[in-house]
Amino acid sequence: MLFTKAQGKTVMDLKTAETVGTVAACTVAPSPARLAGLRLKTRGRGHHTLSWEDVQSFGPDEVAVEGADRIRDEKDIDPGQDAHAVHDPIGKDVLTETGVRKGTVTDIEFDERSGSISRLITADEQIPGDALLGVGSHAVVVSAPK
Repeated sequence: MLFTKAQGKTVMDLKTAETVGTVAACTVAPSPARLAGLRLKTRGRGHHTLSWEDVQSFGPDEVAVEGADRIRDEKDIDPGQDAHAVHDPIGKDVLTETGVRKGTVTDIEFDERSGSISRLITADEQIPGDALLGVGSHAVVVSAPK
């Protein structure tokens, strides 16, 4: 699934059957490349994140979470944790470990069951997920092609 197709999906609390937010963005982690969290738009103030481990199911219309208490305020997430907003790759430059610019991330292809990233997508290129080395505040770093 392309992440842009996941944006706007409803996030439902399985305990109460209530909508607790919508998917706005994501965070990723390398080794292996995977979604680390879903950044949510909620009714409250601030920004909130749902760790991928707390996603019960990722269906065609909505995302299910076991309880709204699994959703964390982003200000409570340490920047060193993969679920922190700094690890959101969309819109960031892609650089190889040798400093070659490969474009800007426009989308991510991922498996909605496992969260595994198969490709990072730029306007000109599709980079294999296993090339992901890290995501920082300014860029996504990937391994240089061999």
